[in-house]
Amino acid sequence: MQIFHILCHTDNNVLLGAPTGSGKTISAELAMLRLFNTQPDMKVVYIAPLKAIVGERMNDWRKHLVAQLGKKMVEMTGDYTLDLMDLLSDDIIISTSKKWDGITRNWHSRSYVTKAGLVILDEIHLLGADRGPILELLKWFQSEDFVPKYVNLFI
Repeated sequence: MQIFHILCHTDNNVLLGAPTGSGKTISAELAMLRLFNTQPDMKVVYIAPLKAIVGERMNDWRKHLVAQLGKKMVEMTGDYTLDLMDLLSDDIIISTSKKWDGITRNWHSRSYVTKAGLVILDEIHLLGADRGPILELLKWFQSEDFVPKYVNLFI
């Protein structure tokens, strides 16, 4: 119950660790709803270390979330050629950590990065593992210039 209040009524950062099937994705979706209700011009960025997880999230949210919210979503993996217009206009960016790391290296000049109001890092337990290359990404959060407009949710 405490997580509901934090995600729906505060701008606090959250580190959520829980077993599979315990509601981490629903928690992320609650944070998304808050962002879209309070700051509709901001973007949600969902980052996962593996293309398979990105694809799973794309399929799930395409079926059950995006249309209901009237939002648009773009996938960033090595499998798709990025369309700059999609990055600029879409509300939800779902990316592998490697792709997001590549575009955030010069983030000052990229509005689709500076408009990130909610950043969701999934599978954070893979940090430092062979298949979890998000260490560089965390430097972006520690930058003095990067001030997130809302919650960073680590699940």
